Amino acid sequence: MRVGFGWEATNNAAKTKGWAHTHFQFDPVGWRQTQTLKGPNMSSLSEPIGRLYLRPMHPRAPGDKARAASAVELFSDLVFATAILFAGSQIHHVLGQGNFGHGVVSYLLVMFFIWWTWVNFAWLSSSFEVDDWLYRSLAAIQMLGVLVVAGGVEQTFGGTVNVALIGYITIRAAQIGQWARASRCGGPAGRAALIYAVGIAVLAVLWVVCALWVPFLALPLVVGELAVPIIAERIGHTPWYAPHITERYGLLTLIVLGGSLRAAAIAVSRALGDHVPALFGVAVLSVLVAGGMWWIYFWAPHRDVINPKRYLSPLKYGYLHYFIFAAAGAFAAAVEVIIDLLAHDNYLMEHQAGLTLSIPVGVCGGGLACGASGTRAASSEYFPACGRCAYCA
Repeated sequence: MRVGFGWEATNNAAKTKGWAHTHFQFDPVGWRQTQTLKGPNMSSLSEPIGRLYLRPMHPRAPGDKARAASAVELFSDLVFATAILFAGSQIHHVLGQGNFGHGVVSYLLVMFFIWWTWVNFAWLSSSFEVDDWLYRSLAAIQMLGVLVVAGGVEQTFGGTVNVALIGYITIRAAQIGQWARASRCGGPAGRAALIYAVGIAVLAVLWVVCALWVPFLALPLVVGELAVPIIAERIGHTPWYAPHITERYGLLTLIVLGGSLRAAAIAVSRALGDHVPALFGVAVLSVLVAGGMWWIYFWAPHRDVINPKRYLSPLKYGYLHYFIFAAAGAFAAAVEVIIDLLAHDNYLMEHQAGLTLSIPVGVCGGGLACGASGTRAASSEYFPACGRCAYCA
């Protein structure tokens, strides 16, 4: 007997390979479609709602072709992308003052906080199935935390990372709760989730120690953060799905690239208001470069880049996107630096302003090209083999 809240309709006619039933149920979150999985180590996703209206957090089916980004994931992507673009908009003021070294280091640290927490949440939501009030509440806490990180960008550029670190610890606390909840499913996925929870908790404490007493621990802690997924996926295994993972990365990349379109709009506005015709060219070039980055990124299906038989393959893919996201955000800031230069609002030399633009474009373009051409299969689909070289033979 199933216990629930509201009404439930079960459709036993629509049966597909690997699925037993399709359920539609109304609960405090709203109407939802859930499915009951067949096969070992996979529990039912249509679980009774408990006294607190909570559902068990189960691993997803690795080959679920109908898997798409949920409303929570899309809203989370929007919030994280806003934080990335806000960090980029702040660094343009620092670069305009010629403070390159400290500004770049501070920006990279803030970008690490934003990018790494987004990667962690994207991995969790791709691997585990649940959508109740607790899951959404913890996701909302993460979104508030990343906004605190973005709000502390100015203080970070000024040499104080306390505000950004408070936001980062807030995000990690919510993620500890989510991974700990996921670890109750047992099996390889449960073991991996437990390692994630413990690793994140230990490192969160060490980040506080770093901020208060031992600042030189920052770099080792970054290395430790990157090592947690490697250890977790080595000992256990989360049932990630390559098309969904790459969809999430693609969506966030699109939103971040949208920051350069905002900069193009600013260029047009300043050209009309300050009577600087050269800014029209800046607007056109900004749109063309952003379009080129988009073209390179999506020229081949990224699902072919990740090898499901190698646990390091998706991790390398995610680590590569740090450079893509950071450079894309910095490109939008660099366009604003060029705008200020032509409008005589900063005192940079032309070659300095050129470097603020060319370096992000080069890093982002290189990262995009590496991500798009990661496999021979992806390349051959769009560039036919010539039959003459050693690669095509």
